[in-house]
Amino acid sequence: MIPYNNSIIIPVDTGYGNIKNSLHSFPTGITEYSTKPAFEGRILHIGDKYYRIGEGHKEYIPDKTIDEEFRLLTIAAICDECRSCGYYEGNIYLAVGCPTAMLAAQRESTRGYFLSNPHIDCEYNNKHFVLEIVGCFVYPQGYAAVTEHLHNMTGVNMIIDIGNGTANILQINNKRVIEDKCVTEKLGVNQYMIAVQKAVMARFGKKIDTEIVEQFIRNGNTDAPDEYRKIFIDEAKKYCKKLFDALSRCEYDPDFMKLYICGGGGRLIRQFSRYNSDKTVFIDDICAAAKGYQKFTLKTLKSLEKRSE
Repeated sequence: MIPYNNSIIIPVDTGYGNIKNSLHSFPTGITEYSTKPAFEGRILHIGDKYYRIGEGHKEYIPDKTIDEEFRLLTIAAICDECRSCGYYEGNIYLAVGCPTAMLAAQRESTRGYFLSNPHIDCEYNNKHFVLEIVGCFVYPQGYAAVTEHLHNMTGVNMIIDIGNGTANILQINNKRVIEDKCVTEKLGVNQYMIAVQKAVMARFGKKIDTEIVEQFIRNGNTDAPDEYRKIFIDEAKKYCKKLFDALSRCEYDPDFMKLYICGGGGRLIRQFSRYNSDKTVFIDDICAAAKGYQKFTLKTLKSLEKRSE
């Protein structure tokens, strides 16, 4: 949260696997209840419905604005950050993102999606919030995630932002995005999870829970027997090769370009792939994009204020 005049700036990065504000990250699963759930957790109460947030993940859809659940998840992320900062009533500027390759097509519809119903009156984790979205700013996802590194991006640089649903690839030359070289591939970490589940089913006839695979992605290890662990590692290597093949199609050259890797899939590359360590930077902060949206919004608001003087 960044204060601005009599409002605050709240960033939300709505991925398919996780939703992030500048402080926290939690899975995008959402379950609706007509009465208050029996067990505690991230509970959003809005209207006459209750929603448990953060168990499981949403499936990939190309345009999130056709899904009302992403609005509810965003409200939960807003309240989560406001709760951490003790801000329960007032105006907010919402800072969000779109895949870089889809930004031109989706920027206005994304703004409209959030501004069409700007009033928030809800309870989140037993705290009451009355908030008003007075502005919404939309920025490119991968670019926002490398905000802290832009000053070093002289020459030709590649970014790959590996989320749960997609992998966004963009090229930055001397700190400027080359728009016609921005690509979104359906190569998110979920593709690796599906591959592991299929391989385990084919080999052992067992359905493996996604949480077991997620634990392996997070830690690079598993308590499963060695024959299962081998499948996890083999599929990780295949998945990483697909990511680098996608980079190659975008003319990535490891000898001449610095590569910035962000998003949850970066952990698999770090552990199970070969890369030029001298020219590869891993951005481990899962909230990096949200923090980038926040900084861009502050800069935009100051610029707009200066113009109006």
